[in-house]
Amino acid sequence: MLLDELKSVLSFAAFRPDADDPDVPWAKRFEGRKTLLINVSRTQTSWRGMGRKGKLDEGGLQDGDFADIAPQRAEEWRAMADGGWCMVSINHRFIISLESNLMRGENCVSLLRTNPRAVLGPKYDRGKRYAVCHHPETTTSLMLASEESMVKVTEDVLRTIGMRPARVCCGLFAMIENTMTHIHDERKGGNPSEFVLVAASEGSLAVVVQQDGQWSEVRCRSGLGQEAVETAVQIIGPLVSKISSGTPVFFVTDGQDPKFRNELMLHLEKLGAQDLTEEDLLWDLLIHH
Repeated sequence: MLLDELKSVLSFAAFRPDADDPDVPWAKRFEGRKTLLINVSRTQTSWRGMGRKGKLDEGGLQDGDFADIAPQRAEEWRAMADGGWCMVSINHRFIISLESNLMRGENCVSLLRTNPRAVLGPKYDRGKRYAVCHHPETTTSLMLASEESMVKVTEDVLRTIGMRPARVCCGLFAMIENTMTHIHDERKGGNPSEFVLVAASEGSLAVVVQQDGQWSEVRCRSGLGQEAVETAVQIIGPLVSKISSGTPVFFVTDGQDPKFRNELMLHLEKLGAQDLTEEDLLWDLLIHH
């Protein structure tokens, strides 16, 4: 037995989940270690630390391109992460589409990472990375397709500055999946037959419409820029015009841009929208899922 292996057994490290084990929540994977959470959008990057007790620490935000920001923050980020371990949420260059009759099952999530063609069939594109969120009561699914090249460039930038990305995801998609579960659970196991969900995270927006008990339409846009609120209203308006009066409208953001949140809510309040945003929602989701 190698000395390192012997030490790991004596310290119980051999019984801990691997750092890159996607089936274990982040806080559990890195229990007792500091890590860094990074959220990358088209025009800015934000970050938060997770302390050794699994609680959120200080963070920051900087405008610009990620490839320029990372080298400037390299020393700071390395100090916030034991061993350089980090998680990255990429919130641009993706598409969310509505699909039907996708493969389901306990092993489909892991299979989607290792052999996505087996899950998606002819819908598979080798230039994409995928995630899915299944409707709990019908055969429809939301499918996220992110640019593989964007993921690889982001990982390479981090490795160049001494960081070790153990997980790459899309924070906006995680928020949608979490909110869908919340809406379903709040209805004691049953979704309202009609509703609209508006989700936003650092310049990216997605709108999901449910009619007659199933998801009927989805629209998404990333990199909204300075006119984010105006663009968001233009995306939401046509979808809302198709639903019945009094249909519930839910709104959720990552909790990091109160100005955008407040301005968009001025429009959504006219529709009776309910704001489900919680402070540090995005970071909490990244840590615990």
